Amino acid sequence: MRAIILAAGVNSRLNGYIDVPKCLLPLGESTILENQISSLMKAGLKKEDITVVVGHKHEMIQKVHEHTLFNPKFAEFNNGYSVYLALQYLLHDKGLDNNEKILVLDGDLVYDDFLIKRINTSDKENILVNRPIKYSNGLKDEVSIVDEKGKVHELIIPSKEKPVSQKYSDKPLYSYVGIMKISKDVALQLYEKLKTSHQGWYTIPLPELVNVNDFHSFEVPKDLKYCFDVDTKEDLDKLSDIG
Repeated sequence: MRAIILAAGVNSRLNGYIDVPKCLLPLGESTILENQISSLMKAGLKKEDITVVVGHKHEMIQKVHEHTLFNPKFAEFNNGYSVYLALQYLLHDKGLDNNEKILVLDGDLVYDDFLIKRINTSDKENILVNRPIKYSNGLKDEVSIVDEKGKVHELIIPSKEKPVSQKYSDKPLYSYVGIMKISKDVALQLYEKLKTSHQGWYTIPLPELVNVNDFHSFEVPKDLKYCFDVDTKEDLDKLSDIG
């Protein structure tokens, strides 16, 4: 298993509240990034298996973790370019083994240690980590339509112009939390898609990949103490409450 942590962003939604990259915000006696690295290592990864894609204030992150990849377009593009660079590095520069999996994680995610261990031990090759949500015509982010066996039947990226159809109002719906596990084959497909569409979000090509590959939904365990990303002042308050 290899891991990619996306930490190149400029923190635009928290401008004025923080002066460090979000992944370096304090979490108990550590930081979000150190917590992520610790949980990955507890799941069996080595430090050199974990690549952190950096950009904004990258020197600060590089003091915490030496295995980094610099994204020179961090201020211009969204995270699609970070994933593109990381996949290029793992697939072509490092020569990923055929049976190895890649874990992609947003760098501002806060979660219990055992979440990664559970994901790592799943027998499913391609996983989207999701939480259940109720239907509304204002749903945002990536929405999975999941069958009774946990397979992602369809992945929808809603917009104001094209919200989630009301035909799904009685279906089990799940929202992507920002963690996925993919096989080398799917990683190669995603890399090829991002070659020509890397200015946006890395999730934009995923609906097409879901249509031609077996993806399964991994529901965030109900016994998890916390699992959230840090995007707002309210999230900062939640973060400060974790001892």
